[in-house]
Amino acid sequence: MHMLMPVLAKFIVDEYPSDAAVSVAVPAVADGFGCILAGASSEVAMRLAESLPGQGAGWSSLFGTGKSITPSYAALINAAAGHAYDLDDWEEPGNTHPTIVILPALLAAASVAADRGVICSGSDLLAAYCVGTEIIMRTGEAITLSHYERGFHATATLGAIGAAAASARLLGLDETAVSHALGLAASQATGYTLQFGTNAKPLQAGWAARTGLEAACMAAAGITSNPDTLTSARGFAGLMGVHDEDRLAMMTTRLGRPWALDEYGLVLKPWPSCAYTHRAMTAAAALHPAIAGSIRQISQIKVTMVDFHYAILPFHDPRNRTEALFSLPACVAQMLVTGQMTLADGENNFWDHGDVAFLISRTEVAANSPQRPEYNYDPEQPDILQVRLQDGTILQEAVPYPLGAAQNPMSQTQLAEKFSGCTKLPISAFDALLEWHECRDVMEFFANVGGRDS
Repeated sequence: MHMLMPVLAKFIVDEYPSDAAVSVAVPAVADGFGCILAGASSEVAMRLAESLPGQGAGWSSLFGTGKSITPSYAALINAAAGHAYDLDDWEEPGNTHPTIVILPALLAAASVAADRGVICSGSDLLAAYCVGTEIIMRTGEAITLSHYERGFHATATLGAIGAAAASARLLGLDETAVSHALGLAASQATGYTLQFGTNAKPLQAGWAARTGLEAACMAAAGITSNPDTLTSARGFAGLMGVHDEDRLAMMTTRLGRPWALDEYGLVLKPWPSCAYTHRAMTAAAALHPAIAGSIRQISQIKVTMVDFHYAILPFHDPRNRTEALFSLPACVAQMLVTGQMTLADGENNFWDHGDVAFLISRTEVAANSPQRPEYNYDPEQPDILQVRLQDGTILQEAVPYPLGAAQNPMSQTQLAEKFSGCTKLPISAFDALLEWHECRDVMEFFANVGGRDS
């Protein structure tokens, strides 16, 4: 067995998060649960539920619907729902949306535990969530961003590994079973960025959540795997990323020292669009007050960004809502015109509206090679938004970190307003949700917030 696997397994079984990691995890889970509620009525979530006949005789909640389903399909659909509008958080070293894979897997795992007579507390969920995100982020460091650049959807791949680790922790697996769970998850971990702009993108997050849950449950039942599938040159690391023994060995000293949630934080998203639109959108929001009255005087908009960000934003002129989430011109134009982008804007086809459509036609993107490829957000290479008016005036804004990043965080008030706006629940519901980590029974707690139609 590779030297890393026993270290990973022991960490997953034994470690408890630092106070700093907890301070990141608590609002992230509350925010992620709001994304699940917001996406419960999305096209992809409803079509998924319709496509799976015979799964209704379950006891795991489909949050926001008042319905129950089998645990595996609850993990699948809740995760797809939460990722439907790209409103959920993400992390930099692994380039994944960790919460929306791990949280649905854990809530389904809690229902599996309850069926066996074990009640999972908020403290149990907290430890499992932090362990899962740590495995995602440190594995992402080890295999590098080349994994994503090669076209793998890291939320679907690394997310499956993290969901398996988190579910294994919550279900109380021993170190041997944890190793098998990670090996099983590695064999199922797949997804492609080519699917962005379609229903398959959130579905890949759902598959990752289901894979992680099922891998842990299978390992708990005694199903075995080759644990080296995760770390081998002929396995996940070697075939899907960079197989570097020094980087893998570094994981043994990096796990929890400090916790990745403390070191990197998470990027909580204020707007429902791809994270790589958000630096330019933050710049556009800053320019909006100065330009709102002169939209028709704009002759050119130019966005300069790194090429591996722009590579997953292929839709200059989006034809539908899912494409608009990955259209840099549409998202920047919307922010310049209104200073905001909400779920309602997506429902109303904002990209087709007069001033927004006018600006889309005047937008060009210059994609440059990254100066330091190891950085996801390189502060020395910000996104630059330049707006030229017909009289020759140029307005410019450079943004290294978008609103919502650890270096430019959303306030708790902004998070509460986001939650209320996308769930139609009162802000007080978000305040109550922030107490999730102190509850006695997570199934009961989250059902009380999101078990009904929202």
